[in-house]
Amino acid sequence: MLQPKYRIYPSLLDKFDAYLRADEEVESFFNIDNETGEYKRSPEEVEASLKQDLINAINRVPFDSEAADKGTAFNAVIDCYVHNEKHTPTERAAYTIIGDRETNIVQVTFPATELAAQRNFLFDRKWIISQAEYFKGSISQLFVSAILPTGYGDVELYGFIDEFRKDVVYDIKTTSSYQFGKYERKWQRHVYPYCLIASGQVESVKAFEYTAYALKGGTSRTPLISGTCYPEYYTYNHEQSVKMLTNHVERFIEFLEANRDLITDKKIFAEE
Repeated sequence: MLQPKYRIYPSLLDKFDAYLRADEEVESFFNIDNETGEYKRSPEEVEASLKQDLINAINRVPFDSEAADKGTAFNAVIDCYVHNEKHTPTERAAYTIIGDRETNIVQVTFPATELAAQRNFLFDRKWIISQAEYFKGSISQLFVSAILPTGYGDVELYGFIDEFRKDVVYDIKTTSSYQFGKYERKWQRHVYPYCLIASGQVESVKAFEYTAYALKGGTSRTPLISGTCYPEYYTYNHEQSVKMLTNHVERFIEFLEANRDLITDKKIFAEE
């Protein structure tokens, strides 16, 4: 692989996209006070907040999110049942997974950290097994990377594919509510197939699917977590994705260079 000038993963492109669409965030239902009809936050405040979120992500600032942990737990349990393997805690995945046939529970426990207390998620075991069947035969957590040539130099795009089977890439998403098209603007559906093809791992990719799960449960009244699956399927067009990626990545590079003084983690500049 050529030595890149930048190293970028999809969620950074997502956050940059959100920053570019600050006007939409200002006009969103959630930013308007129901009583006064006025903005809760000014356009300037919204833009500053989105920019700080992006800078924090670039600098890999630690954050606490129960929703993110729940999604990680669900994904990990699915992989265990897809491959009929037990999870061994590691530094990167320090949680434990324990399944119990008698109680019909799969418990995922995240140890306490400086940011959060210990967390336990209880999944409906039978439901998990039924969902894992959908991904049987997949390669899970496949790392991919490839060079994207741009007007500002070579960029390494990289990341982990949740599930890959035949010529379809799957990314598992969890949410509390779902509407079709929720993930349309996410960049994984362009980055991962591009990496597979550009790196020579495959000749073509037919489609990318966000396999979204609207989860329910996880409360004292309904402790077991289950949910409903909503496949969001996109046919992949390599030529179109290359154009879109090149344009978006070049705009992101312009942002990076204009804000280089705010970036403390130099991995994105391929310096570490």
